[in-house]
Amino acid sequence: MMGFNGSEADKDFTNVSAIEGDFQQPEVCNVGLGVEGKWGSTRLANQLNTLPDKLGFTKAETLYTNALLLCSKDAASIGRAAMASALGSHQVLAERSMRFFAEATMKLSRPELIIAYSNSLRAPSAASILYAAFGQGEVIDHICTGSHTATFGFTATIAGVRVPVVGIRHMSRFTARPELIHEAWKRQLSR
Repeated sequence: MMGFNGSEADKDFTNVSAIEGDFQQPEVCNVGLGVEGKWGSTRLANQLNTLPDKLGFTKAETLYTNALLLCSKDAASIGRAAMASALGSHQVLAERSMRFFAEATMKLSRPELIIAYSNSLRAPSAASILYAAFGQGEVIDHICTGSHTATFGFTATIAGVRVPVVGIRHMSRFTARPELIHEAWKRQLSR
């Protein structure tokens, strides 16, 4: 499951310290903490908590990450946060975040499916960043174009591995539709 970027609730962690902390305390799930109201939208945390089961996965085998590995007050301020960092720009942040995803996250997770739960193709989003880094040349297959249910799929090639990606609306504001995710996933597997 890939969101757009971390909130200020995560600002004290580095990518490495977050992974090490999760490894040392596998019983503590940040999504579970969100369900308890310890960060951000409980609507988002509740959907992150229940969606894996609806798709045939367990929470224990689900990896939660963000496309951009830099925290900001909100998604709208990520550009300013990137410019204020040593990276200097949103573009460099996206490139470095996707490099980390390819070199570290992919090797640890070997995903069967990536759900990108911010899916604008006209503005920075988890789906557009994944597509720019790993999906170029792939056809984007729109399953549903409704304003609340927009769902599409493409196949990303990450570190030499082809992985279906399904883009859905952000779950802090919209309800995930498992049947649309299944359809998009199935269509990518048949390619």
